[in-house]
Amino acid sequence: MTAAPLLPEIQVEEQIPAARLREFFSRDRLLSAYALADLDAADIERARWWSASRGDAIVAAALVVEALPFRPCFATGETEALLAIFREGLHEPRLVVSTPPAGRVAVEAVYRFERIDRMHRMAVDSGSFQPRVTHRVTRLGPDELEDVIDLYGYASRSYFTPERLARELYFGIYSGTSLVSAAGTHVRSQRSGLAAVGNVLTRVGYRDRGMATSVTSTVTVAAFEQHPDVVLNVRQDNSPAIAVYQRLGYHVHAPFVEGPAVRRNALDRLFGRMR
Repeated sequence: MTAAPLLPEIQVEEQIPAARLREFFSRDRLLSAYALADLDAADIERARWWSASRGDAIVAAALVVEALPFRPCFATGETEALLAIFREGLHEPRLVVSTPPAGRVAVEAVYRFERIDRMHRMAVDSGSFQPRVTHRVTRLGPDELEDVIDLYGYASRSYFTPERLARELYFGIYSGTSLVSAAGTHVRSQRSGLAAVGNVLTRVGYRDRGMATSVTSTVTVAAFEQHPDVVLNVRQDNSPAIAVYQRLGYHVHAPFVEGPAVRRNALDRLFGRMR
């Protein structure tokens, strides 16, 4: 009986050349859209990344955006290799982790999710997009910053900056002088041909009037001027939102899980290995 060949040992590295990491993430560019855009904007967003390789082949990777206080982290790849990244590379006390469902095991061996959202990554291209705009929609830039913060709440002030509103594509609907609905791009990557739509929000008193559809549609149209593919995230149990996005031509590309996570203490991690 011949023994199965041993797999090469996993090697974890930090800040490998961005081109190599981009090649790995591009194997599923729609699921990795945020990471690819963050990689392109690494100087702006202060991104750091780790890879795990077997021999010369990258089999897992994780990227953290340090410019944002909540430390978003995207991680994907082989479970054992991801586990090595989280044990040996990442030492942030707190992260907001996004990973395919198979990656959850690796994350939870080192971090404890405080909440887990089961999400869909949806995507659309210009060929399948069906625009629906039934309201007057306005481009939102640095001059509208205070209106944007009033809509999203004071806590959003650290996220919404004049630079972000100038860099990204935000559109909104006004009722008089009040901004009542808005959406925009979280990130964009011209190199990878991707834009991610998000922050879709309508004030409670103005919901069920098609405003979210109008602003999402307008942002998507604007994104297509520079990017061939557009993605967005939605909770798997948010059937009304999924229906809206599907009417615009978006389709479910892949599931993933996401949530805030805190690093386990050494004893907790030890028991985790023993279980």
